[in-house]
Amino acid sequence: MKTLLTISLLLSTLFGIKDTYFILRFDHFVDKVAEKYESYTEEDWTATMEKYSEFRTEYKELAPNMTSEQRAEVNGLFSKINAVIIKHKTTKALGKIGDFVNEATGTIKELKKLD
Repeated sequence: MKTLLTISLLLSTLFGIKDTYFILRFDHFVDKVAEKYESYTEEDWTATMEKYSEFRTEYKELAPNMTSEQRAEVNGLFSKINAVIIKHKTTKALGKIGDFVNEATGTIKELKKLD
């Protein structure tokens, strides 16, 4: 009986360490992306989104065993990384719109020259 209790305590400690390790890795990932995303290439973004997907999958597996505080911390990190992703995509979309507007303006000027 004592052995079973020891094994149970050891496993719960290991799972607790796994949760904590996940949070530390995810926090590091989020901080790195938030700090450097403006200089990312398309390849960097592809790798980042793949890694983000891996973290989401891993979280789904770990969440049931996490404390409410741990889940709240992870959800805060998801919010932070989502904000960075949205900002990147918005900036990229605005750049494309700007390019289109510049091209359209140039086209209109050329059309006026034809009159």
